[in-house]
Amino acid sequence: MVKRRMRTWVVVADGARARFFTASEDGRALVPALAADMVAPLNRLATRDLKSDRPGRSSASSRSGLRHAFEPPHDYRKIEKHRFSAAIAKALDEASGAKAFDRLVLVAPRRSLGELRALLTLRVRAQVDREIAKDLTGATAPRLWRHLGALMSPSVSSSRGSRAAIP
Repeated sequence: MVKRRMRTWVVVADGARARFFTASEDGRALVPALAADMVAPLNRLATRDLKSDRPGRSSASSRSGLRHAFEPPHDYRKIEKHRFSAAIAKALDEASGAKAFDRLVLVAPRRSLGELRALLTLRVRAQVDREIAKDLTGATAPRLWRHLGALMSPSVSSSRGSRAAIP
């Protein structure tokens, strides 16, 4: 009987970009697991550029003549980041359903990691092996391998949902 190699995916994400990696065939490098990265260009825009009109205005009092802008009811950047995190969670659920990976390592800034964790389905949550609270979206694949290569070995398995320190 041939033993099947455990497939581990590494997801490196932030609020505007997600990169999906897996180990190469020889197990000595990270290679893209999907054809392309997920990108949300709206999340890189300033808040004023995410909505179409200026906020309403109000007079402070009838005597002073001062006018003030109303605060928007929502933080549009947070809304866009939430939508993007939901899209990542959906992509991971579809990949999990297609049995594309057995273990999952999530690497994201603390806030993005928490939001993504809340949006994952139970099936994907059960496959999460490590969570690393660090922004490595700008790192090259060789640099990511230096940081995460030891985690790609099937013999290195942690308790579910543990946090690892990356220098």
